[in-house]
Amino acid sequence: MAKQIKQAVTIAFVVYVAYLTGGALNIGGFGAMTAAELAAAAASAAWLTFATTLGAGLIGKMTSKGIQASAGNFGTKVAGRAPLDPRQIVYGHCRVGGTIVHMETSGIDNHKLHMVIVVAGHEIEALTHMRLNDINTTTGTSTISGSTVYTVTNPDFRNALNENKFDSDGALVRYTFSDGSQTAVDGYMNAQLSSMGTSDKFLGLAYVYVEMIFDSEKFGGGIPSTSFKVKGKNVYDPRTSAVASSDLQRSNPALIIRDFLFDTEYGIKAEASELNDTTNAGGFASAANTCDQNVTLADGSDTERRYTANGFTNYSANGEGVLEALLSSMAGKMSYVNGQFNVFAGASQSPSLTITDDDLLSPLSLSTNTSTGDLYNSIKPIYVDASLDYTSVDAEVYRDSTMLNADTPSGESTANYVKQMETQLPFTVTDTMAQRLGRIALKSQRQVTSTSVLVSLKFMQLQPNDWVYFTNERLGYTQKIFEVLSTNMEVIQDGEVPVLATRLSIREIEAAVFNFATNDYTTGQ
Repeated sequence: MAKQIKQAVTIAFVVYVAYLTGGALNIGGFGAMTAAELAAAAASAAWLTFATTLGAGLIGKMTSKGIQASAGNFGTKVAGRAPLDPRQIVYGHCRVGGTIVHMETSGIDNHKLHMVIVVAGHEIEALTHMRLNDINTTTGTSTISGSTVYTVTNPDFRNALNENKFDSDGALVRYTFSDGSQTAVDGYMNAQLSSMGTSDKFLGLAYVYVEMIFDSEKFGGGIPSTSFKVKGKNVYDPRTSAVASSDLQRSNPALIIRDFLFDTEYGIKAEASELNDTTNAGGFASAANTCDQNVTLADGSDTERRYTANGFTNYSANGEGVLEALLSSMAGKMSYVNGQFNVFAGASQSPSLTITDDDLLSPLSLSTNTSTGDLYNSIKPIYVDASLDYTSVDAEVYRDSTMLNADTPSGESTANYVKQMETQLPFTVTDTMAQRLGRIALKSQRQVTSTSVLVSLKFMQLQPNDWVYFTNERLGYTQKIFEVLSTNMEVIQDGEVPVLATRLSIREIEAAVFNFATNDYTTGQ
């Protein structure tokens, strides 16, 4: 960062001097600019000096920040009591535990247990199931004291012989749900609890009020473990200029990331002007469209969305970690360029510019190794399986035979050179999606060639995560595709004349990283 600041100060000084003297400044690749033209471009140029990738693509392993921010998705997800528990942030369709914020008993021998369980620190779309002892409950509904009351009908939680039962069928559990938009106290809860009053509204919190009748046969082991399947926040969609109205929008990773960036209560508090909502490369609308694409599954006919995000984090989580976890669900990357956040979903691009030998203003440096020197040839994704009630599982381990053969010295056994990487996907809930993301991670880490090139200002229009062609006779490259890692403006000397140029850090990439055929899917081993 110190080097970037020094560069920016130098550029600003050169611009200032040129403006005061009324002179001209040579711009690499464009010729001379007048002082007036230079002054008009000064602010933009100085800002672009800091154009760089904000977040790693998270295509491989997540950092500790990302893991800590999303670790709850891999946990037991059971409601519990905690005096200082942070509020949960829930996106998409997932299972959560929640925090018991009120608990008391009433009735003869304290036979009735009352609990208020907060499941989200914001308004959510719906509660789809309450789970007791890992059983999805079924319910009947009625209206009592102005509230919709859900009575659990599962035989596991009914006992007609219990004299304190709620109804003639022996119901032992019932509950109400408030989605966070409430402006008044839950009428049923208020009627059941003298400790509650009209001011106990739990404003801005999605919560469940639960009543349970003690039963030694059904609840002999104590209070049953309680969790909830919910549909999370209704995020804003710039494509419709409206709040989400479908499950598809609510689980779109690009829209969720936008929500977290913009939210002023628990998010990054970005200004609306800082969000690139366009359908151009880097725009949230463009990334959302990529996530919504249908991909064909192994049977050749069924499809699913390319990327979705379903999970939760909390108010105390590190913001960078939250973004890192969300980006992992779409093999995504982010940048902050020219005063705006940009997001890219994992997909191939069509480069619009080509760097040739004639564009190079200085010798280039080339690296063909990773920073650690490690290369992997197999991958094990870990995700949260919706079909198993959102429990964490391992996807099938995939081993790339071509990579393994390349890593195995001649005459050696390939078994001795298997090197497996592991990628955690806390917001991914299907095995097929986890397989695709895992394959992207494995292929991406094999793209190791990187270089730094000094070129004309024409290439300043590139932003981090854009793709660019590189043709170089000495290296034998003919329109080889590279991804832009960072873009910086530099001042170089052409004799005694200062010249502005663009410094690009680029790394090789290819469309094949994101390719996945229907016969690439595997089944459990």
